[in-house]
Amino acid sequence: MSDMDFRGRMAFISGAASGIGRATAMEFGRRGLKVAVADIDLVGAERVAAQIEGASAVLLDVRDAESWNIALDEAEDRHGPLAVLFSNAGVAGSTDPVSQTSQAAWEWSRSVNLDGNFHGLTQGLHRIVASGRNGHVVATASLATLNVKARTGVYTAMKAGVVALCEALRDELSGSGIGVSVLMPGPVRTSLLEANAARAPAQLSTGDRMETMEEVLRNGIDPAEVATLVADAIGTERFWLFPNRDLEDRIDTRAADMKKAFHTLASN
Repeated sequence: MSDMDFRGRMAFISGAASGIGRATAMEFGRRGLKVAVADIDLVGAERVAAQIEGASAVLLDVRDAESWNIALDEAEDRHGPLAVLFSNAGVAGSTDPVSQTSQAAWEWSRSVNLDGNFHGLTQGLHRIVASGRNGHVVATASLATLNVKARTGVYTAMKAGVVALCEALRDELSGSGIGVSVLMPGPVRTSLLEANAARAPAQLSTGDRMETMEEVLRNGIDPAEVATLVADAIGTERFWLFPNRDLEDRIDTRAADMKKAFHTLASN
């Protein structure tokens, strides 16, 4: 991060009451940014904000475009124009096989994991552009998009959409002074799966627990490592952010499979 450019300026983080969002709020605060801690869990956001000098908590339901507008207005009223937006809120969503996923579960997963990022990125960018200064946006996707497994299809479909949004924005904003990054975490120690049912709308079935995957997350990397990577990228041209350095093979395997199919077709 360029402290000269961003120290004292406002950073808005969604999903900041826990996990990667909380850790990044803490890291941004240590680096001198004015942090708006946004979450649908306002009590949790207030606990995080209380630990960061000059930070404040705002209520945000990422599914709702007007909620974004209100939360960003509140944050700018308190901390000045938006400089950094980290669109991070997400849910595991449906863990049923794709063929058994209900329409309601699909729509909930989409509303948080894809619509939420669209609302945040577009509204955040409008405000950064209006400020007339440089800025940066980051969105959380997933390394799982390169290694899709059974019962993760709905989640990874949304996260693949986030990657596409960020790739388009990188091209559209080239030369504008506004940076774009996409975070591609593998396993991180968060409550993504354990808290899934509690975060779902009432009466919505999100599928059976994935106990093996819950164990993988419990053994994942510390969210603080991810936060450092995100903070270091602000004000740079780093687009792809891969915190799980031991999982490079997932990129290689996906590319190798695609190249093999491409050349097999070409030789026929």
